Amino acid sequence: MAIFTSENNQVVSPSMAESVTRHAQNPPTGNFQFLACGIDTLDLGLFVSWDANWNRTKSYLSEKKEASQGTTGLLDKTDISREFLHHASGKAPNYRYQLQFPEYRVYLAISDKPGASPNVYVTILAEALWHVGLSTLLELLEFDLMSFGGTIERVQPSRCDLCADFRVNPPLAFSLLEILRVSRSRKIRMITNGGDLETYYCGSANSPVQVRIYDKGKEIQKSNKQWFLPIWGVDDPGGVWRVEFQLRRSFLHQYRIKTLDDLWEKVGAIWAYLTGEWFSLRLPDNEKAERRTIHPWWLAVQECRDRFGAFRDAKRTFSSDSMEPIQRTLAHIMGRMISIAAQSGIKDRKEAIRYLGQLLDERTDDDKFREEYRKRLIRLGYRGTLGGSDDEE
Repeated sequence: MAIFTSENNQVVSPSMAESVTRHAQNPPTGNFQFLACGIDTLDLGLFVSWDANWNRTKSYLSEKKEASQGTTGLLDKTDISREFLHHASGKAPNYRYQLQFPEYRVYLAISDKPGASPNVYVTILAEALWHVGLSTLLELLEFDLMSFGGTIERVQPSRCDLCADFRVNPPLAFSLLEILRVSRSRKIRMITNGGDLETYYCGSANSPVQVRIYDKGKEIQKSNKQWFLPIWGVDDPGGVWRVEFQLRRSFLHQYRIKTLDDLWEKVGAIWAYLTGEWFSLRLPDNEKAERRTIHPWWLAVQECRDRFGAFRDAKRTFSSDSMEPIQRTLAHIMGRMISIAAQSGIKDRKEAIRYLGQLLDERTDDDKFREEYRKRLIRLGYRGTLGGSDDEE
């Protein structure tokens, strides 16, 4: 038996494959633990009607779009003091303007009325999805669009990523997944690091469905999304793996999902199809794939079907992930301070700190600091507080 990997096109030796096969036929049953499941990405197509001032609003948006060229975003406020950023880029091919709020990004087309397709596209950020009830986010979105004279007529799911997180030990391996895999797609891709599997893809990136099985713990360590730890109920992200299905509009259309209510009604059935028919991990104990025994861990993945219904308005307490990034930033600042001290011939630590403070004070002023601070808050995304600006001015 030979197994080809897409990374280097090398062949795994028959003896190695046989060893993995024997392990797959007699898998340990207690080496996984369910942690959480839910919707990690949700893109919405909105059918929005604009008021009689839409031409004036478009001119304003165009001015801000032009002014934001070459910047990280141009700061602005809605009429209820919700701060957001204008960006220079939209979303091809239909959406000219991009507005970034802490909870989501909003892309606007130029048409004053919706046609057969949505004229507003919204990407809700994962932090908000995992911590705020979706009905609350939609109410907030309604207020934000009203600030520009928009009225939402209909909301259509355009992309939805369903996921389930497990602590798995030992870590998953490409060779094992390939032996166990039974799938509708033959397109396989993987990402490794030092020989260790980090991400396993089945299905092309542009297809209606793609599954990604990846080391979520390592991703958390890289991205500093420490707020996942209390959701999982763990102190260490090591060994956490995610099964994630990316569903595009064409797939949702096949399930006749036209509204969010349609999605909530059918999300369990969709998960059952994805984990039972479209992709599954089964023991190589029968020549016919559909008759093979489902791997014990994958059985637990399939059982998440009944958990998705409760995610609709899930509200979790936001636990800030600020400490770990702050420590990393401090380490960076310390290294820079020592470099400045060495270049300036300053040997005393406290004198080096004072000199760094002097340089920083000379480099900015209060107004510039406040502006950049507020922009950075928006770019950081949802941090546990909904509503308008906390600016006291």
